Amino acid sequence: MRISVILGCCAALLLGACGGSKPVVTTGPTSTTPSASSTAPAGSTTTAAACPPGAVPVTPVTGPTTTNASLLTNVHEVVDACHDEVIFDFTATGTDPPGFSLTYGTPPFADSGSGAPVAVAGTAFVVVTVKPGYGYDFVAGTPTYTGPKSVPVPQDHHVRAIVETGDYEGVLNWVIGLDTKRPFSVQATGTPKHQLIVTIS
Repeated sequence: MRISVILGCCAALLLGACGGSKPVVTTGPTSTTPSASSTAPAGSTTTAAACPPGAVPVTPVTGPTTTNASLLTNVHEVVDACHDEVIFDFTATGTDPPGFSLTYGTPPFADSGSGAPVAVAGTAFVVVTVKPGYGYDFVAGTPTYTGPKSVPVPQDHHVRAIVETGDYEGVLNWVIGLDTKRPFSVQATGTPKHQLIVTIS
């Protein structure tokens, strides 16, 4: 009799243990409710990220020297919320990108050929030099740059003026007038698209 009771108790304990300890296996999401990170509360608004900070470069900023002449064809500006890009387009006698030097300069500015004063709007000034660079093709006997010497710019951005201050003896000089002294970077590209891109931030 005692043995039967003991066996009955053991059987009950084993059945209880087996029924209560079976693991739960999940093969997929248990809920289709979006997570808190992907759903904004009702009535909330989102704002654009602030423009990233940058450091004003130690100038001059220069590129590799080249013997290939860069012939200027166009100067224009592209803007977005954080940056102004001043783009100089060229054709070239070789495959190299234009040789350049950029530095912050101080007015007054003068034409490098005639010495005549050149007014540039702004309170800080990036002087762009391209060498060897021309706005005239001496082989064809025709100008390659026929645009304005003072490029129109929107006045609600960083750039206040883009002005040519010289095309003399193989040296092109332009001045970019800014609202204040700012960080900038430079990219020069060769074949197939010869450009000098100055990004103001």
